[in-house]
Amino acid sequence: MAGGASISNKTYRVIALMQALPRSPKKVTSSELHQKLAAEGHDISRRSVERYLEELTASQEFGGLIHCDDSSKPYGWSISAKSNLSIPGMDAQMAAIWDLVYRYLKPLMAKDALIKLEPVFKEARDWFKRHRPRGGRHWSDKVAYVPRGFALQPAGVAQGIADQVYQALYSNQQIEIWYKDKTDSQRVQPYALVDRGPVRYLIVRFWDYEDYRHLALHRLRKVKLLDQQVERASSFNLDAYLREGHLEIAHGKTIRMVLLFDWRAGAHLFETPINNSQEIEESDNGTITVTATAEHSEELKWWILGFGSRVKVLSPPELRHEISLEIKKANEQY
Repeated sequence: MAGGASISNKTYRVIALMQALPRSPKKVTSSELHQKLAAEGHDISRRSVERYLEELTASQEFGGLIHCDDSSKPYGWSISAKSNLSIPGMDAQMAAIWDLVYRYLKPLMAKDALIKLEPVFKEARDWFKRHRPRGGRHWSDKVAYVPRGFALQPAGVAQGIADQVYQALYSNQQIEIWYKDKTDSQRVQPYALVDRGPVRYLIVRFWDYEDYRHLALHRLRKVKLLDQQVERASSFNLDAYLREGHLEIAHGKTIRMVLLFDWRAGAHLFETPINNSQEIEESDNGTITVTATAEHSEELKWWILGFGSRVKVLSPPELRHEISLEIKKANEQY
């Protein structure tokens, strides 16, 4: 029993050590790994950390996964940027899911975020190379992802910027930024990062000012972490902030709307409802009346306008007026 417990404890420590390793090009020393594992409650010595790292890099199974930068001392350790440890191992269903995830995320997610998942995507591709589906066709020829709507390409973010921003948010640190073509840097206090599809916005306060500003992540040229902590971080409520409409996501109130659709435009709502509050009624004249509770937002207006003449807002009056006004403005352009 004692021997089994010892093996089990070592296994847990090795797994914890591998989880603590950053992905290359980031790296940590054995001393930093020891401090991190000790802070997480693992009973392990620095010498054991060094011994485990040496055993892993010398093994056939994990040698290609663990990278050691021995160009200078102390050595730097990391997980190879091109490798991934899969627990449990990849199988047909998991490989298929990751293949679809990649095709779904590629047009939506920023390149720096996709790079983080590339080892997993590569593992799925490699699995299909080794296990080709029957019939001679590749998996991508059997399952497709076709997005709805018109999507813009995500804005490109300079290498390393996103990592610094995420680290600042995680550790609640202020940052020094170089924004767009400005030569001078500015100190800001980051509170949240909001993904708006092609653009990600960092919500910050400049210096000691009280108002919040939104910085497009792709316009940051350089970011430097500072030692000072973000002030009043615990009092910032992101959900409330968004509901107040600061990013034009919502007007901050809920409405009960009634929409009249042509059959072909609204039939999909029988199977893909707006939400659980939806009530739908079909008429003999080929129209569909949809009643639902929703947030009065810009997205809601854009969604309704996307149906053009195939939908009519019956209520509430303020939403009907806004849609009517947008249609009149659009008509004046032609």
